[in-house]
Amino acid sequence: MTTEAREEMKELKRENKRLRMERDILKKAAAWFARESGSIPGGGMRS
Repeated sequence: MTTEAREEMKELKRENKRLRMERDILKKAAAWFARESGSIPGGGMRS
């Protein structure tokens, strides 16, 4: 493997890790919002 290919692989692994973390955060946020919106009668928003 060339040095350039190694650097690209390193960068792609770093980006993949970041994207997985972002996905996990969004999944947790979506679940939280789903619970919150389901717990309010009539589906209104709190102020």
